[in-house]
Amino acid sequence: IKNFLQKLMQVRNKIKKWKLEVLVVDDNSPDKTWKIVQEEIKKKSWIHLIKRDKKVGLGAAYLAGMENAFNERKADVVLTMDADLSHNPLYIPKFLEKIEKGSDLVIGSRYVIGGSIPQEWALHRKIYSILGNKAVSFFLGFEHISDWTSGYRALTKNVFTKVKYQVQSRITQGYTFNISFAYNTLIQGFQVDHLPIKFPDRMMGKSKLGFEYLIHTPIFLIKTRLKRN
Repeated sequence: IKNFLQKLMQVRNKIKKWKLEVLVVDDNSPDKTWKIVQEEIKKKSWIHLIKRDKKVGLGAAYLAGMENAFNERKADVVLTMDADLSHNPLYIPKFLEKIEKGSDLVIGSRYVIGGSIPQEWALHRKIYSILGNKAVSFFLGFEHISDWTSGYRALTKNVFTKVKYQVQSRITQGYTFNISFAYNTLIQGFQVDHLPIKFPDRMMGKSKLGFEYLIHTPIFLIKTRLKRN
């Protein structure tokens, strides 16, 4: 996290049109990430922390961060990203440019021209990721969305206000959240655009993606498809 915050600071210093602040959401991580963030806060007033006592799920953490950023810190735009350096902070100005040009939600996509997934991924993982996103597009009926599961995004307050109540179910508290959020943004009529990103494998840590995703995502997709029909 310290390395990540350092890279964010370098980008922050180059951005002139926007005031960039950082909010870390920590669900009582066993590696004590929140302690390091607390030390950084003492030196940098633009870093903030939400520490929660237990893990509820990725989606719930996203919502807690968005709620705090938009309503308590009066943010105009929120960017969501992982802190394991698989989401390069150098893309932040490009996300903001898309928002300035009228986008309501910008998804950092690995599957458009200019984007990429790690070459070192095993073949089965590449197939799983690519076909998984295509299956989501098929079930939800929005073929132009190329990367439903990407967590590197920028969104406006208007999107959050209109969509947050549709993504608070138990099914979308975990990794299904990103799919549900993008889908509900689309059906509300907002402009959703892509930004190509090169996605390297994480430098530290390990994936939290697991059994919950394999259960809740198919349930969400089937239920949504049946409602559309």
